[in-house]
Order: sequence, then structure tokens, then C-alpha cells
Amino acid sequence: MESLPNELLIQITSHLDRKPPSITKFAHEPSSQLTCSDATPFKSLSQVSWRWRKVVLPSLFRYSRIELDKDPQWIPIDARLIENMQGQLTKLSNHEMQIYQKMRSKFKSSSTFAFEEVFDELLINLCRIQEGDEFLRSVPYILWLPHLPKTFIEFARFVSQYNLKHHVKSVVVYTDKEYELRHVSTADAPLSRAVTEIWSQIFFRLDPSRVVVAAPPTTLAGLLDTQMLSSDAWAFDMKMHYIELRQPDTNRIVHSNSSCRPWDTALIHRRPWSHLGYNEGSSITAYSTYEYHLKQSPKMLYLIILRLAKEVQDCCNISSFSFVGVFPFSTNITTIIRALHKVRTLRTVQFQLAPGTENNLLSNPKLMGRAQPHDLWMEWNESYKVIASFFGGYDFQEEGEFVSSDCSTLSLASEVDDYMKMLQKRGTGWRKIENGKWARDHSFDKELVTTGVTNEA
Repeated sequence: MESLPNELLIQITSHLDRKPPSITKFAHEPSSQLTCSDATPFKSLSQVSWRWRKVVLPSLFRYSRIELDKDPQWIPIDARLIENMQGQLTKLSNHEMQIYQKMRSKFKSSSTFAFEEVFDELLINLCRIQEGDEFLRSVPYILWLPHLPKTFIEFARFVSQYNLKHHVKSVVVYTDKEYELRHVSTADAPLSRAVTEIWSQIFFRLDPSRVVVAAPPTTLAGLLDTQMLSSDAWAFDMKMHYIELRQPDTNRIVHSNSSCRPWDTALIHRRPWSHLGYNEGSSITAYSTYEYHLKQSPKMLYLIILRLAKEVQDCCNISSFSFVGVFPFSTNITTIIRALHKVRTLRTVQFQLAPGTENNLLSNPKLMGRAQPHDLWMEWNESYKVIASFFGGYDFQEEGEFVSSDCSTLSLASEVDDYMKMLQKRGTGWRKIENGKWARDHSFDKELVTTGVTNEA
């Protein structure tokens, strides 16, 4: 083996290549195990010898993952904390002393007034702990905002040293920490700066054509620079959502002008993304609540699509969209469809609204709770009615494509088929390519007209 040239060794390693778990498990119930796999052939091969490591290295980090730091690093600075700092001035670091002097000058009152109730909601700033801030580190109520791990800089140096920047094709950013300050208005600016730093560092050090973010809904909203628009998140008990963004070969994009996209600090505007995928997981828990149909699931996806529709021109907007959710409410699907209607560039749309083969949700009494199967399937059917109306009214070009992942189950495939046949009866031609896949075919429209079938006026 050692006598073989590198070209043959590279050919051998190509046979070990396989899709990463962030692709194969993207449609599964979201969890922090998205990037975990029992099979790691490239990692094993890289440990055989230095020569094999050199051969495998470009492929080894093609699909990289970055777990956000779990350590809380932010302190709410209020009048009481400043008073406590006054008793330990000689022990404060330079950074802590600067905070003390700056904040102290803003308080007109003495220490006596600082402890009155008027200060409870007055002037609370968030400050990030720095190296040497022993006093701040000892405060019991340290808060968490999303931030990169300290190891990221080491990884970035490694990528630069071995010229791997353009070999890193995909990056998964993930955390299982929930952001708990979304109702604190003074946290908005620090959150914005923290998130901007995350994406600025990642896109400065790396150049991925695919980015996946996996995080609890509250955290994901912050990482996407958007809101949740829901006070019912507790009812859905969604531990994590996924979003996937992919960009095409940028050399093929003909930009209409320099301002065809804001190109600002938000992730959605960092690159000319051509695909948006989203997995919000199961909504089943909400079916066990009183008047479940009135509950609203988190709306980050809806807001992101609207932002694309309003702020991005057609030359670099998404052409592909996929959504995965287990028995979402039809009202949620209606909201998503309403936003998709505003995006003029869609060519491929994919939905999965029922559990996959890996999911035992329907047969697990603990997961089902008090949810009634009839309600679940009723919402599923109502959702597909909404989806069918979208394919009947959206201006898809020739060979526009619809994929239903639910068609892997024969009984569901039959029901989805019925909805697509209804479109043909109404004069909108969709040609079935294979099980679960249809293509827009305008010639079918003409055939229906010639046989006397017309659209309603």
C-alpha cells in the first residue's frame, strides 16, 4: 500500500465517502445528535499513518461542526452590583474598574437610594466577562448569550495552515442552550453584537456553501436575527429546530445590480442562498392542550421567508424550499404558504408532515399524551389542502417540482396523489414523475382545455 502513488490513494478514499449525518438525519426529529455518527471512515483512516492523514485531510473537514460555547459570560450590571463592587475596588481588574467608573457616574443617587425599588427596573446593562474579571465571575447570576467556543480560533488557524478553507463545504452550528433574555429589551444590543461576531468570524475564516443551524427555538430566533412571534412555545415543547441554507456556484449568478441583496450581518443575507430547508420537529405535545387549535407555533421560518421576499431580488433569491414538521397545525402551514407566495423564484418545493420511518411517535403513549390520532390526521389533511392550493395558484415555470416525503408510506401516497389529481381536474397540469414527485407540465393545461374542462371564472 505504501508503494502506491497518492493519486491511487485518493481514489481509494473516494470509495469511503458518504453523506454526513447532518444530511441523512436532517428530516429526523431535531436533537443535539444531528452531527453524530457511528461510522467515521475518514477519521479512522487519518489515524493509520501520516501519509494517509495527508491524503484524507481535505475530505476530513469537508463537513465541519461548531458547537457554541455553553459557558455563561454576561453579567447584568445594576446599581446594587456597583455598590458591591465599591467594597472591593483594590481587587478589581482594569476592565471591572472601567465598568465601575462608567456606571457609577450614571447614578446620581448615593448608596442609600441605590437600594430603593425605583432602581429595580432602571438602567440594567449587560456586560461580557473578560479574562481576569474575578469579581464578575463570582457573581451568581451570570447569563448566557450565543458565542463561539474558544477552540474556534485554533480550528481556524489549522484550516489556514493546511489551506483547507475552500475544502470546508459545510458547517453545522449547534447548541442545546436556550436563550432566556428575549423579554429583556436591554439584551437586544448585546445579542445582536454577539450573533454578528459569530457569523463574521465563521465567514471570514471559512467559506462554506452550506450552513446548518441547530438550536432551541428561542436561541435560533436570535441566531437568525428574527423573532418567534409566539407566546405558546411552551405548548409545543420543541427542543430544537434546524435550518439549512445552501448556495449555488456563485460564478453562475448574474446579479441584477450591486444592491440585489442587503449583504448585511444577518445570516440570511451573508450569501446568495438558493435553498432554504427547515425542520421544526413535532407539534404533537400541543394537541394535548386545551383548545389546541388556537395555539401558535414559533414563526421564525415565516419571518425569514418574508424577509427574503421583501429584501432580496430574483437574481439571488431561493429557488428551492423544503419543510419538515410532524403533524403541524394547518394554520401554521397556511402561514408558511402565504409567505412562499411572495417569493417569485421557487422551482422545487418539498414537504414532509408525517413521522418518518425512524419515528415511533404514534405508537408511543408517552409521546402521544392526550393527543387524539383523529385530530392529527385531520390537521395533516387540511395542511395538504393548503399545499395543493399553493401548487394550483403559484406561477411555477415548466418542470417546476413538488416532492412529498410522506409518500414513502403507501396509504399516504394515495392521499397525496388524490390532491394532485384534483389540481389536474381544475386545469393545472402536474405530471407524476415517480412516487412522491411531480413536475409542472403546462401541456397538461392545454389538454384539459381542449377536452372542455376549464377553470372557474
